Amino acid sequence: MQTATTAFVLCGLVVAGRPILVQADTAATPSLVVSQLKITSSEGQFVTLFNTTNTTLDMSKYQLEYFNNSDLSKATSSRLIALSGIVPPHSYYMVNDSALLLCYKLTINSVSLGFSSTAGLVQVLALQQSSPGGAVGSILQDYVGWSKTAAAGAQTLPSNTSAFLQRQPLDAANNPLVTSAGSGSWLQVQRSSSDPCSLVTGSAAPVPVQTGLSLLLPSSEPPATIVSLGDLESEASVATPTGVLPASDIGLMAPQVTELLPNPDGTGNDATDEYIELFNPNSVSFDLTGFALQSGVTSLRSYVFPTGTILPPKAFVAFYAETTNLSLSNTSGQVKLLDPFGNAIATTNAYASAKDGQSWALANGKWYWSTSPTAGTANVIKQPVSKKAKTASAKSKTTSSAAKVKGAKTSKPVKTTALAGSIHEEPTKTPIHPRVLALIAGLALLYGAYEYRADMANRIYQFRRYLSARRANRG
Repeated sequence: MQTATTAFVLCGLVVAGRPILVQADTAATPSLVVSQLKITSSEGQFVTLFNTTNTTLDMSKYQLEYFNNSDLSKATSSRLIALSGIVPPHSYYMVNDSALLLCYKLTINSVSLGFSSTAGLVQVLALQQSSPGGAVGSILQDYVGWSKTAAAGAQTLPSNTSAFLQRQPLDAANNPLVTSAGSGSWLQVQRSSSDPCSLVTGSAAPVPVQTGLSLLLPSSEPPATIVSLGDLESEASVATPTGVLPASDIGLMAPQVTELLPNPDGTGNDATDEYIELFNPNSVSFDLTGFALQSGVTSLRSYVFPTGTILPPKAFVAFYAETTNLSLSNTSGQVKLLDPFGNAIATTNAYASAKDGQSWALANGKWYWSTSPTAGTANVIKQPVSKKAKTASAKSKTTSSAAKVKGAKTSKPVKTTALAGSIHEEPTKTPIHPRVLALIAGLALLYGAYEYRADMANRIYQFRRYLSARRANRG
């Protein structure tokens, strides 16, 4: 692979029929660097990026560029990958192309990648406008090349399809220490069999590897009971995150938002009786210190849990508006649980219109309106049967009853009067009176005579001429 300086000043180099994007320069201190890279097919491909700065980065101002060879002079194709979202300071951003077991504190951007498993190079570019209205250039932040076999300047891909590359060395906070584009070294790592959120080297005697990632496992949905389903739904004041994850939460699953009551029924007072319910899927307590509840779709409001707020193990806990001061909208509502870094770790489906006295509840991976709110306990989904459903049910029962009568074997004839309420009978036909028929026929003849009066006059005239001609011939 060419050196960073040479690779990005060759204006004449053409890749796949177009010039390689010329870089203005390399960044003196990269703001966004590559920390992990997975190319092999197991679990898909991904690139993990790290924000080295003390500010939040707008990812729409960055791009990934991919080449199909680690030596750019031999590359035959390239691709620019646009990014989106934001990354908090000293946080991670993953670009992936399939479902992955993720270990928290990651902003995810799912994109089709299609990296070559033979050789390639990916670079991080920061877009920069020279002046207002001027041309947009790009500054190289970081890059990494790879090859299936040993190649100069390229990282050798792991033969184990479960393994991937981890950037080294790390600083005192276990974050990648990258002083310039392409600097540092790489380790081949994989997930520990005993703890999927811990990484180990791929050697015969695995050695733990620090990742810089906070460790919270994906959550599992709590149990719920669906009693009946009626009509299924198809469906700003923001607090500052603390940026500190309680140490006791490391290695635990994230809590879930399981139920909302946006519109209390009857004498309910919205300011006190509205609630948001959380479930702790872990067998140990979960510390909510620094986590936040966020309500709203366009106008957002947040409540940060104070120090010492604890979710008991395997417990449902309802947090009422009287405590959180969060108002749940009766139209276009949604709730998120944010971690101390501001990332959404649990999100409800958005609802269009809150039902009076009904809760918006999670069950079997879907959200329903339920007429049985269950604050602090497992959800029970119960919905009123709609008029349409009742009609369909009545028709089904009628058909079933009629089928039973028709198929029943009995020595006595079935009396139709006994089924008058179940069987639909043909109405009695009343004959039309003869005088009415005669009147209708007469009117039809008069209308026909009027409609064809000209033709009839012409026929009469022709007939009279015919008679006159016959008399003349006889004479």
